[in-house]
Amino acid sequence: MTLRQKLESANEKKFTGRIDIIESQGKTWRLYLCLGRIVWADGGYHPYRSWQRLIHKYCPQLDLSLIDLEKAKDFECWNYQIIVNLLKRFLINKEQALLIIKIRINEILFDILYAEVKQKLLYDFIIAENGFSEESGLKSSLNLFNFQEVLTEAENLWLIWQKEKLTPWSPNTAPVIKNPAILRKNFNTPTYTKLVSLFNGKLTLKEVADKLKLNIVKVTTWLKPYFERGIIELVNVSDSSLNVPLIGVSNNNNYKITKPTRQKLIICVDDSVQIGEIMKHIITKSGYQFISIQNPLKALPEIITHKPDLIFLDLMMPIINGYEICSQIRRVSQLKNTPVIILTSNDGMVDRVRSKLVGASGFLGKPVNEEKVIEKIESLLSHGN
Repeated sequence: MTLRQKLESANEKKFTGRIDIIESQGKTWRLYLCLGRIVWADGGYHPYRSWQRLIHKYCPQLDLSLIDLEKAKDFECWNYQIIVNLLKRFLINKEQALLIIKIRINEILFDILYAEVKQKLLYDFIIAENGFSEESGLKSSLNLFNFQEVLTEAENLWLIWQKEKLTPWSPNTAPVIKNPAILRKNFNTPTYTKLVSLFNGKLTLKEVADKLKLNIVKVTTWLKPYFERGIIELVNVSDSSLNVPLIGVSNNNNYKITKPTRQKLIICVDDSVQIGEIMKHIITKSGYQFISIQNPLKALPEIITHKPDLIFLDLMMPIINGYEICSQIRRVSQLKNTPVIILTSNDGMVDRVRSKLVGASGFLGKPVNEEKVIEKIESLLSHGN
């Protein structure tokens, strides 16, 4: 199913919660919905620098020293919480707040559309049964955006991107000059100097467009001939943590948010759909990402692709059993230390010994008990796995 189909389904079901959209390399975008409408979106490429870019662009008069990170740092949607806090303190107006939120949602949706053309994405729905918690940062939602409106805007930009034949180049990459001699011939000295300062491999195309006060399509279209001739290349850039002075801090130290945007991922390999649903309910309710795999033949490739933090593995499955899959997992160097918990209804000594021999980290009997599942997860993940 496409992004549009997923959001249409969520809207029909009046879904409230978070949708995690995961690509093959582990990059995750997060959409937060209330009754099928979009509240906020984050994750993906450069969540920190994207937020800072939008604050600079739409709140140019804001004194950054007034941003209170101390109150926001413990919220899952820390950036949304900061916007709410700034609005409550009359440091920005509601128009600015809603514009930042809407633009961020649009950018995330565009990135998902860009990604889904290149690969199959995994969608994981995490229900907020009692609405968003205080810790989410979305308890005081400023607006519920009609998904049709914001998605159509993102789709229109993607259509233009395709029409202009810009698909080989991502707006999240940074231009860097590779052939300065040719570029210098085409521009006078002041213009060339300006281009060198912008195309330094540190500013993304989005950031360059903002500095030039032009839209992203116009900038990328203008640069397209230089990309094609190898005069300018695009490189990946890392995100940067927030580094803003805190209110009430008398020294010059800056507070840096280090809370990871990625939640721990747990995979359950079990040919039973019912077990998969039970485990999903238990695990997502506890705040973890979850993937269920019913086909044991696809287990190892999926596990290698998604690199989970912990694996639940059914013992008795058709064609290939849990012992064999566990043994295969342990032969993959990057999964050598990933905890594997064996699930079985045959809780006997022979099975336990054999599980240990193939490298299992633990053993859990069926039927599944919620408290024991969480106990196993917390025990194994708290030890650095």
